[in-house]
Amino acid sequence: MGTFIRLAAFVGAMLVIAYGFSGTEEQADQIWLMLLLAAGVLLAIAWWPRGTRALPVFNRTILRWSAIILVCFTLVSIQLVRVQVVESSRISNRIAEAPNGEIASNPRHRLQSLEKQRGKIFDREGRVLADTVELEDGTYARTWPELSTAPLIGYYSPEMYGSTNLEAAFDDYLTGSDGGNPAEEWLNDLLNKDQRGYDLELTIDLDLQNLAAELMADRPGAVVLMDAQTGEMLAMYGAPVFDPNRLYANLGQQTSEEVEEIQAYWAELNENPNAPLVFRPTDGLYNPGSTFKTVTASAIIDSGEAKLDTIFRDEGVFEVDGRVIEELNRPDPSKIAWTLEEAYAYSLNVVFAQIGLELGSQQMWDYAERFGFGESIPFDFDVVETQLANSRSELNNRALLADTGFGQGQILASPLQMAMVVAAVLNNGVMMQPMVVDRVIGDGGKVLEDFGRDDWRRAISGDSAAAVRDLLLATVEYGYSQAAAIEGLTVGGKTGTAEIGEGDPHSWFIGFAESGERKLVVSVIVERGGPGSQAAQPIGRSLLEAAFQEAE
Repeated sequence: MGTFIRLAAFVGAMLVIAYGFSGTEEQADQIWLMLLLAAGVLLAIAWWPRGTRALPVFNRTILRWSAIILVCFTLVSIQLVRVQVVESSRISNRIAEAPNGEIASNPRHRLQSLEKQRGKIFDREGRVLADTVELEDGTYARTWPELSTAPLIGYYSPEMYGSTNLEAAFDDYLTGSDGGNPAEEWLNDLLNKDQRGYDLELTIDLDLQNLAAELMADRPGAVVLMDAQTGEMLAMYGAPVFDPNRLYANLGQQTSEEVEEIQAYWAELNENPNAPLVFRPTDGLYNPGSTFKTVTASAIIDSGEAKLDTIFRDEGVFEVDGRVIEELNRPDPSKIAWTLEEAYAYSLNVVFAQIGLELGSQQMWDYAERFGFGESIPFDFDVVETQLANSRSELNNRALLADTGFGQGQILASPLQMAMVVAAVLNNGVMMQPMVVDRVIGDGGKVLEDFGRDDWRRAISGDSAAAVRDLLLATVEYGYSQAAAIEGLTVGGKTGTAEIGEGDPHSWFIGFAESGERKLVVSVIVERGGPGSQAAQPIGRSLLEAAFQEAE
């Protein structure tokens, strides 16, 4: 029994230590010390000398003190491993603000960031989007010459506010600690030798990015322009923008007055009701309005329950469990029988409310999941989770299910999410994993890493995707998106007008254009922009047209 207790105590101590190591990134030091104390008690039980009563007092005392010293030595060793290995990065980068507002940080880390040449970031044509410039004293500072791409790249404020987006997600590449020769990088770090950061080449086209900024004209919203077949982002713009140059803070370079200006700008950004620090293409959550009818139509077609010529009734009013849905979109109020194609082209809410009920909550939920709703889309940096409804159980409410069918209810979608929906339709039902970082470039232009074009998942079958593509084409051919047509290109699209209570609705447009083998999709939202045909659709059309003109 004694041997079993000793073994159990030792195993318990190892488990407590392992738990402490695994949770230390966000673990308070006080809790870790309690875990370490518990491990010490368990180790004392495991290693306490037994059968010593027959020994002389002096010998017995020596053995017991030896056990205590062994436990203490082990605990100190474990703490050293935690501090020097497990927690070294967090401790090294710890930042604190003093009561007087001054920032306290690791001076060695500050000097490293001053003296290290961080990698540049380029667009697909080699134009500089983020740069590191050498100052007169031999130290380096980060700059962002193109404000239209700056929120996508993110800010880099090593001594005050950290970093975001690409600056954060690709920090190891940009600092040169990952991506090259591992042995060389390890040796440089060990010897504290200079290691120039590696460069990033993006899929972004700066001309298209600037055009998106011009078309948005400072109105809050977002634009996503991507290649349906590769997932490459050609433009990814969110408004309003902020200037990361005014947030860059490396306390060895700024005076106290400059630091105060940085802090004032940070406070201004956080107090701005338009939330400029939220990168809307990936982190903006909106009701998608009628653009979601693309998902509903995909579900009813792919499930085999309807075809493009299936007839639905729309008499102008539809009531479900006390919820009255009034039809305002019929082009001919005297007509009550509509095909699925016509219902999509004319955005008939009553028809899509019925389709939602016909699908049922289970199928509606399942198909939304196939299109990525309810999870974070895999991307080069973190993307907010979208949702179909607050919960599966709430979607069992028939009135909510009907609203969901035509794009209202509790749906929350990002502009990236809706671009992915159209991309799946264009790509035979397969959703590509979206990407904005194309390659990592080392010294002399050597390609250190070339990121692949990967499938993410299949949303619907190829035949179903072809049918939904026809719906998008019909909407531009004779429906409410005729103004999206572009001479010489095959164009499809869907507008959305997302009602959000009082005030003007959000203006949406999702669409695509094709020429030969090239297939591009666009997703645009203009917050409080009114009907989708008025604000978002012209932006989407102009971007698609410009993208194909540029390729000629």
